[in-house]
Amino acid sequence: MRKIYRAANYRFVIRKVFQNLFFRLNICLLYFLFIYCPNSYSQSLSAEKIYEKVSKAVVIIHAYDYNDSLTKQGSGVVLNDKGYVVTNYHVLSGCERLEILHGKEIIPYVDIIGIDVEKDILILKIKEKKFPAVKIGDTKTLKIGQRIYAIGSPMGLENTISEGIISGLRSYEEINRNFIQITASISHGSSGGAVLNDKGELIGISTLTVKEGKNINFAIPIDEILTVEISSYKKNDEYKDFKLFEKGFNARKRGDNDEALKYFSLFIEKYPNASKAYFNRGNTRSDLEDYRGAIQDYNKAIEFSPNLAESFINRGIAKYMLEDPKGAIQDYNKGIELNPNLTEAYDNRGLAKAKLDDLRGAIQDFNRAILLNPNHTGAYNNRGLAKAKLEDFRGAIQDYNKAIELNPNLAEAYNNRGTAKGKIEDDRGAIQDFNKAILLNPNHVGAYINRGLAKYLLGDETGACLDWSKAGELGSSGAYELIKKYCN
Repeated sequence: MRKIYRAANYRFVIRKVFQNLFFRLNICLLYFLFIYCPNSYSQSLSAEKIYEKVSKAVVIIHAYDYNDSLTKQGSGVVLNDKGYVVTNYHVLSGCERLEILHGKEIIPYVDIIGIDVEKDILILKIKEKKFPAVKIGDTKTLKIGQRIYAIGSPMGLENTISEGIISGLRSYEEINRNFIQITASISHGSSGGAVLNDKGELIGISTLTVKEGKNINFAIPIDEILTVEISSYKKNDEYKDFKLFEKGFNARKRGDNDEALKYFSLFIEKYPNASKAYFNRGNTRSDLEDYRGAIQDYNKAIEFSPNLAESFINRGIAKYMLEDPKGAIQDYNKGIELNPNLTEAYDNRGLAKAKLDDLRGAIQDFNRAILLNPNHTGAYNNRGLAKAKLEDFRGAIQDYNKAIELNPNLAEAYNNRGTAKGKIEDDRGAIQDFNKAILLNPNHVGAYINRGLAKYLLGDETGACLDWSKAGELGSSGAYELIKKYCN
């Protein structure tokens, strides 16, 4: 089971705060310590102090359509003394122009200098040192349950502060996004507002809320914002060319790969050095099973961004699909070298190793993928296959059980578990699993063939021949060979 890389999972470490520092030392020694070690421990701030410290760095952003009508409102945060202001890309999407406000003042912005449609990030440039910048926090130290604050302008109510906790650290591979899930209230107009830790440091920006849920809100982590390439897009209204990228991105999300390919190609004509566009066009071509074309695009993405681990991983997938597992492993190795925490890199490398009959090496990679993501259904299923090839059928069944627990609709896991049960002579249990696989996927050729074999071993020759006939109808030439050999 191949999988295009979407995103990597975070790993977080806990920073210990030492208390009662040298309690019994005399006043002079304490005075010495406080002078020369002022950062020996962290100090939490009250909500009042955080607001006082950060509110001047948060702005309102208005978006106007092509009729110059106000259609959207968001928030923004001043990132540094160069005048970089970050907000969400969706605030601009579909609009003609933006307007930045602070209090009653309209703040002219000089340029659009950063765009990441995938991550929903937009960076604007205003006059340097117009407002104080917010201090940047460290997402590696984030802990579920820690206190956070959000400052934005929901419904136009400028610089509203809300308090909450981090309720989750989420990675959604299917949309290539990582989020900080928070309970601090956000609503329409909060998009792009500041999300801060209890020291008043910026750890992300508000981005969306789940309307169907209760207080389920999300922020984009600051480390993803800081990786956005800084350039200039205002000259000749060049930022509007990103509509082409956006159209391609949205077309691919809805499964229209031909349309996506067209728009990514148009964008690349205008920006021939845009690594993200090559990467996305490569993904689109891979979805269209044009693996050679995908490899060419990943080559270009790597040429312009040689440290983008995902390009190596996806190029490895394309090579694997072209029956080049050794080349695939080389790319997975490079991707892992660049980012050792990419779950899919280990899972895919495990598949390539299994293809080369390095089953124990494959299991090691599946183990690593599961360690990084204990809910990785594919890694359990793939590890089960590797164990079955090593004739550890009971161990394989345990892995298939886990895969099915995580995804009860995974037909392949039922088929694989049925095969393993057959190997330990549990033919009736095997038939139950093949039944389930066929129920979930009525065109599962392998399940019909395998169920036929199990029925034949139990003496049900008629049932076996019917299953093989069905497999033959679905295109299996091997099924007809079984019919010739075993059916009258």
